[in-house]
Amino acid sequence: MHFQDASNALRALRDQLRGLVFGQEALIDELVCCLAANGHLLMTGAPGLAKTTLVRTLADFVQLQFKRIQFTPDLLPSDITGADILNIDPGSGQREFRFVKGPVFGGLVLADEINRASPRTQSALLEAMQERSITVAGITHELPKPFIVFATQNPFESEGVFPLPEAQLDRFLMHSLVDYPGAAAELTMLDEYAAGKLVGEHAAQPSLDAAACAGIIACAKKIPVDPALLKGIVMLVRSTRPSATSTTHSSSTGTHSSSGQDGHEAPDFINASVVYGAGPRSGLALVSAARALALLEGNEPVQWRHVERLAKPVLRHRIRLNMGAVRDGLTEDSLVDRLLVHCREKLRLETLHG
Repeated sequence: MHFQDASNALRALRDQLRGLVFGQEALIDELVCCLAANGHLLMTGAPGLAKTTLVRTLADFVQLQFKRIQFTPDLLPSDITGADILNIDPGSGQREFRFVKGPVFGGLVLADEINRASPRTQSALLEAMQERSITVAGITHELPKPFIVFATQNPFESEGVFPLPEAQLDRFLMHSLVDYPGAAAELTMLDEYAAGKLVGEHAAQPSLDAAACAGIIACAKKIPVDPALLKGIVMLVRSTRPSATSTTHSSSTGTHSSSGQDGHEAPDFINASVVYGAGPRSGLALVSAARALALLEGNEPVQWRHVERLAKPVLRHRIRLNMGAVRDGLTEDSLVDRLLVHCREKLRLETLHG
């Protein structure tokens, strides 16, 4: 698929979603970028903000095999991955185990209310989200291509939720925070509902098949990224880590220090507020996300504004604040905003001084 064809198809999909799900434009952009980047998306927000509706609407427009997993406290890992089932031939009495695939074997998987399941059950997705495969009874089963997980979760203040393990959080390309729509969008919803045209009340015509989705993903991977931009991404990611670069820990005191050999030390406000920062996977995620946004906008090569637009959804779930920062009302987003200014100024100085 050529760049312009892929960009047009991606924008058409975004416009179709915006025409049916109102007041969530930023979320729709991030969801479409995850599709183009072949990355997973975690959406956090109160019930009733169209998170599940948006994914189901997307499934109507793309011809990927859609699977939905409703996460509950009693859900077991085998309920997700599948299991070997004993079959007995009624004629010969011969017994054999046959693998029955679970709902994770889909191209587009909705993990609904993912943080209502126990950490043991949540871990069933770790291999699937990273290696795009499932191993059961020592046998590895490949998942469909493309394979993308869109997960919803309730805010941590809700009752009956389990925090997602850091290893699973890091497997999400982006973490989108879903807020209430504006007054105009809510009025539009009521108008559509009164007219019997609200999303879910009519059938949608598919616009992309699996081959087209694969073509869009392949096209996004070919978008060039300038080496200077890669250097800025490395600087941004490493600056999220307290006392960045080579950190040493003391088991007795819990202190840490850094050599700062490459000049990418974290600024003081990071050292004072962050327990741990983003790992190397976040740099890869920023490149993939920025490429997808460039494709969505029809611009190549990737520009720094693409990185800035998606820095918060890519980094917010990869930064852990300390208790002092939480007490002071700081957020991961506010720190990323400050880091973007910090890196922008540092890059400008390095450019000026050659």
